[in-house]
Amino acid sequence: MKKFQYSLQKILDLRSFQLKQAEIELGKVNSKIAAENRQLQLIASQKHKVQDYMDANSDLSSFANGYGYVVFLNQKRDACEERIALLQIEADKKKEIVRAAMQKEKVLERLRDHRLEAWKDEAEKEEELVVDDVVTSKYGAASRA
Repeated sequence: MKKFQYSLQKILDLRSFQLKQAEIELGKVNSKIAAENRQLQLIASQKHKVQDYMDANSDLSSFANGYGYVVFLNQKRDACEERIALLQIEADKKKEIVRAAMQKEKVLERLRDHRLEAWKDEAEKEEELVVDDVVTSKYGAASRA
């Protein structure tokens, strides 16, 4: 019996490769989002420290410097939030690409599974025919003797 050979295996391999590439790209975008979120946390921490410093000091120049730094941190936070929003949009696009690649791969895998089952059924039928022929030839030879 011949070994099972899936005629679309190269295409399935290509689809699997495309899926892995899409997942890698999504991972890159997600890591950028995580880095921006860490940056936001750092900014919030710095802002909290400056506000504590401003509360502790009653000096007007310290308050003015602190206020200027808080304004700078707010601008930095806003820019960071904008980058996160843009990255989130990019991540959503990458997720859709991954989803489409998964569907394409799944279709080919299901087709392969169905063809494999059909091949197994056919191989089983051929084996039964061979066994029947062997049994029939032995029975025929024994009855002629």
